[in-house]
Amino acid sequence: MEDVEKESLSSETKMEQISRKVLNVDLLVIDLNTCERCVPTGDQLKVAVHLLAPVAEVLGIDVRHHEIVVQTPAEAKVHALLSSPTIRLNGRDIAQDIRESECESCGDLTMNNTSVDCREWHYRGKVYPAAPVPLLVEAIMGAMLNIDEIPPAVSAPLEELPENLQRYFNNKKQTEGSSCCT
Repeated sequence: MEDVEKESLSSETKMEQISRKVLNVDLLVIDLNTCERCVPTGDQLKVAVHLLAPVAEVLGIDVRHHEIVVQTPAEAKVHALLSSPTIRLNGRDIAQDIRESECESCGDLTMNNTSVDCREWHYRGKVYPAAPVPLLVEAIMGAMLNIDEIPPAVSAPLEELPENLQRYFNNKKQTEGSSCCT
């Protein structure tokens, strides 16, 4: 009798694993060391993913968090990066409206302190330099609750970079043996 129960539990576990959904949570940035917007956005995204891990488990969703540091114009085109930082849930940007303002810390990564704009986050009537945790929790929770209705998206590579990113990459400082953005 005990063997039958174990076999039944084993079958249930296998079925659960087969039916689990995947939510890819991608952070795309041009820098994760210096940028005063990318670094805290990345940190706050980790907090939001951690907070929602038990909910994802109950819903049968595997949350896969990735950080992608885009270091070249070619990489930016392949990843269809329109602004840094960008957060995508199953390929969809959480901020439909891209708004940017000058980011002095990214300007410091360029020769001659080139003017570089990074994304700013608008949430409940306020502007934030880094994505606030409540915005991230709401976006991730919404994606989890609608995972069956909203299919994953794949961004087509860009033919041309937005002017702001092109200016950044054209003037990015290079250090011997490494990149400023690793």
